[in-house]
Amino acid sequence: MENAGTKEKHKILYAEDQESIARLVQFKLEKEGFEIIILTDGNNVVQTAVEQKPSLILLDIMLPIKDGITILEELKSNDAVKNIPVIMLSVQGDEQKILKALNSGAVDYIQKPFSTAELTSRIRKALA
Repeated sequence: MENAGTKEKHKILYAEDQESIARLVQFKLEKEGFEIIILTDGNNVVQTAVEQKPSLILLDIMLPIKDGITILEELKSNDAVKNIPVIMLSVQGDEQKILKALNSGAVDYIQKPFSTAELTSRIRKALA
């Protein structure tokens, strides 16, 4: 995205309760030129998305306070943020969970553990 001759960073909102994973992903994605906002529970994801207007949301399914599927449904029903692409992340690889996430509006579903190269590639595809 170009703006007055300077390149704007894509902002990514990342909801992940495992801090070690969140910090590793943040480090890798910042090296790739993304700006990362981390939330460690599901409580303020929608509010933060409305306020920060990220280019993309990475959303763990199993979060404290509010689960990722519920948050995804709230995001997709909120006119201010419903068009922001959401990639779901989870250790749960069963077909029911994947289909529920995709049918609720997620653009992709990545099973943990994942490589940061794969994650970066899928983020770039979702932002294209």
